[in-house]
Amino acid sequence: MIMYRYIDSTDDPFLKKDEIYQKIINQLDPIVSNLNSEEDKQLMLKMISDSYHKYHNSIRAKSESDAVMMMSTIMSLLIAQSNELERLGLLKGKIDY
Repeated sequence: MIMYRYIDSTDDPFLKKDEIYQKIINQLDPIVSNLNSEEDKQLMLKMISDSYHKYHNSIRAKSESDAVMMMSTIMSLLIAQSNELERLGLLKGKIDY
């Protein structure tokens, strides 16, 4: 498995010891490795890492099967992206042109 800059487990003791996180990364590796640029790969892995840090309790609670665990991970990514889009929309409304 290739480790990218944002999720190098040697930099983060929390992720280094977390078997569920490592399982998620291994399962998503085929998707990430097919992204076109190194920047896209790093961005995707950063999003996964950030979402896992924020929602790890929920993801772990739903880790009885790989399918359920991946669904929880995808939902956490969607929630994080929705929050980011909402934040950007609020910022856009505050900027005077």
